[in-house]
Amino acid sequence: MNSIYPTNLPGFVYYHDPTKLDYKKSSMQYQDKKLFGEIEPPKSYSLPSTYKSDSSSNLNSESTKEYEPDYVKLDKKVLRYFGYFKESIVEKELESGRIRLLVIYYYLTDDTISIVDTRQENSGIPQGGFLSRGKIFKPDGSRFHFRDFKVGGDVFIYGKYIRIYDADQFTRDFCRENGIILGPKQELPEDPFIKKMTTKPKLVKDNIMKEYLEYSMGGGKVKSAKQFLENDRKVLRYYAKFEGLKYIIHYYLSDDTVEIREVNYNNSGRDPFPLLLTRNKLPKKFFIPQPGEDGPTDFYKDSDIEPFMTLWAFNRPFQILGCDEFTADYYLKNYKRNFPLGGFEDPPQKDKGRIIIPPYNGFGSEEDSLGNCLRLVNQPPKKDYYKYIDNDKLILRFLARLNTKELEDVDRRFLISFFLADDTIQVYEMKNRNSGIWEGKFLERSKYKNTENDNKQFTISDFEIGKSMIINTFSFYVIDADEFTKKWLAENLR
Repeated sequence: MNSIYPTNLPGFVYYHDPTKLDYKKSSMQYQDKKLFGEIEPPKSYSLPSTYKSDSSSNLNSESTKEYEPDYVKLDKKVLRYFGYFKESIVEKELESGRIRLLVIYYYLTDDTISIVDTRQENSGIPQGGFLSRGKIFKPDGSRFHFRDFKVGGDVFIYGKYIRIYDADQFTRDFCRENGIILGPKQELPEDPFIKKMTTKPKLVKDNIMKEYLEYSMGGGKVKSAKQFLENDRKVLRYYAKFEGLKYIIHYYLSDDTVEIREVNYNNSGRDPFPLLLTRNKLPKKFFIPQPGEDGPTDFYKDSDIEPFMTLWAFNRPFQILGCDEFTADYYLKNYKRNFPLGGFEDPPQKDKGRIIIPPYNGFGSEEDSLGNCLRLVNQPPKKDYYKYIDNDKLILRFLARLNTKELEDVDRRFLISFFLADDTIQVYEMKNRNSGIWEGKFLERSKYKNTENDNKQFTISDFEIGKSMIINTFSFYVIDADEFTKKWLAENLR
C-alpha cells in the first residue's frame, strides 16, 4: 500500500481511491453535465484564513486536497451584498417613488443567487422573498458571477437596475483574497416613506378640549387645589320651586358646580326621575355659541345666590325658598346674610289603616300563615339559627297523664317531648295493655300556645313536675321526667 495514505483513521479503508468522486452528497457538477454536456473544473477560490474549512486539516496528502469537491470546501460560504432600486408609485399623490432595499445572496458552492426584500413596517407592499435561489443570466446570455457585483455599481436583473451600496465583512475579505477590492459603503438616497414613518409629528395638546372631556365624564381639575382641599364634601342645599314642582339645588363648593334634583314622593303620579340637571357649572346667561364663537364664560357663584331670588338654569326660572342649616350658617359666617331655613313642607302622610289579622285556621304553622297577611308574596318565617345550633338534638322528656275522671282514660300515660332547638312540643301516647287504645303519636310536633299565660307559646319554664298544663285543649298532669331532663332543669332553671 502506498505510504501517502493515512492509516487508522475512522471510516478509512486501504483500497479507497481519492481520485474518484464518490462522495455521498450529490454535486452540482452532475447537474451541469446534464444541462450543458460538460463538467466544470473545480473552483480555485482562496478563502480568508479566518473562514477556512477544517476538513482539509485532517488529511495532509496533496491528492486529498486536490480532489476535495467544491460543496465541501465552500459549504455554507455565502456572499452577501446590499442593494436597492427605486420603484415608481403612480397610485398615490403624496409620493412618486419608494426605495426598495434588497439583500443579494451569492452561494459559492453552485454560483446561484437569491434576493430578499428587506421588510419595512407598515409599507403596504408584500415583502420577503424577492427572487428565488437559482442561476441568473445576464442580457448577453452569460451567468452572473460574484466578480460582477461591485460596491457602487449597478446590476441588471430581470428588468431592474439594482445599485450595490454595501457588502458584509466576509464578502469583503473573500473578494480581497481573490484580487477584488470592494469600494466603501455608499449613502442611501432619502426615502420619503421612511422619513415620514420615522419622523414623529409634534403633538399639540388642546387643553380646552381636554378639560371639556374630563368634565363631561365627571372628572376634571379645579383651578385651585386649595379650594378643593378646603371645601371637599361641602355642599350648599337650596329648596326651590319651578312650575309648581319642588326641587333641591346642590352647590358644590369644591369646584363651583351646580346640580338640580327633583323631589319625589310615593304615589305622586310622576315618574321618579331623580336629576333634572347633572352636576356642571351653571351659566348666568345661556346661549348656543355659533361656529367660531366662545361659549358662556360667566357662571353662578355662591355669593350670587340670595334668598327668594329667581335662579335661571338654562332658561328655566327656579324660585329659591330656603336652605338647610349648614347653608344658613355658611352664609351667615361668610357673607353676613340671613338665609331662611326650609322652604316647603312634606306632603301629609296618608293613613295606612290597621291590618286586621284573621284568626288562625289550623293549617300549617301560625307564623307561616301570618306571612300571607303581612306580605303579598309569602316568605318562610325566619328561624333563630344560633339557638338551633346550640340546642340541636337536646330533647327534654316528661311523663304525664290526663286530668280526667273517665275510667277508660285514667290509666293512659303520655310522653311529652320538648325540643329546645325550636321550642316545639310533641306528645306520644305510651302502650297500655288491654286498654283498647292504640299507642303512638298523640299530638304532632309543633308550637302550641299556653292558654293560661295570655296565649303565649310554651317555653321550658312552663314545665314542672307535679304541675298541670293545657296543651291544645288537653289537660295534662306532669308526673315525672327522665334523668337528663331533671339534671338539665336543675342546672339551667335555678
